[in-house]
Amino acid sequence: MAALVEKAEMAHASERYALYGFWSLFFERPWKLRGMENLMCDYYEEPEKVHRLHDALAQSYCKYIAYAGKVLKPEGFWSSDDLGHQTGPMMSPAIFHEFMFPYYVRVAKAAHDNGMHFWLHSCGNNTPLLPDLVEAGLDIFHPVQKHTMIEKEVAERYGDRLTFLAGIDVQHALQEMTPDGVRCEVQFLIDTFDRPDGGMLIAAGNGIVSGTPFENIEAFLDEAVGYGIQHRQGYLVK
Repeated sequence: MAALVEKAEMAHASERYALYGFWSLFFERPWKLRGMENLMCDYYEEPEKVHRLHDALAQSYCKYIAYAGKVLKPEGFWSSDDLGHQTGPMMSPAIFHEFMFPYYVRVAKAAHDNGMHFWLHSCGNNTPLLPDLVEAGLDIFHPVQKHTMIEKEVAERYGDRLTFLAGIDVQHALQEMTPDGVRCEVQFLIDTFDRPDGGMLIAAGNGIVSGTPFENIEAFLDEAVGYGIQHRQGYLVK
């Protein structure tokens, strides 16, 4: 813990944005505990036990967040739940609303009460779940996975209520495009998600995989900084 406190103090001293977090919330952690097949059946066969588990997890998570707020004083809390697969959510929006939404509300409130934004990583197509995630109090969403979610539609519908940590596609774009193609993709993401009032960050969509050409990674980083500055300057001129 002393090392974490020291890192947090260094971040604050340098005026950097400090993040605190842990992976897995109300889908990934129960799935690891129960196994995917059992968990999917639990929603129908053991609903009371699912709520009991989620309540216990929420209590633990909120205590972790409150403690971090007092000791580390980060600006953001970041966690994950891979709620989507390539074509849709892992569960129906109704199941999400019944079994996860109330507990997301509690986590978001704990983060906000302790001075933190609530960040969530979730792979796959989360489009049908975004209304509940926004209502629950989510502040930053990552990554709006390419080929599963339609970036422009998501940005237009939720850009005034969510900040996006827009992730460049690590499955195809970063691996298979030329450096010029990667630069065009970076420009597309910035053009899509950046707004005059902000609301956009950029990173990899997930871990950059082995075998990705270094020149593509360099093009991604260079264009993110260069075009990002140019885009912001365009808003200032207007």
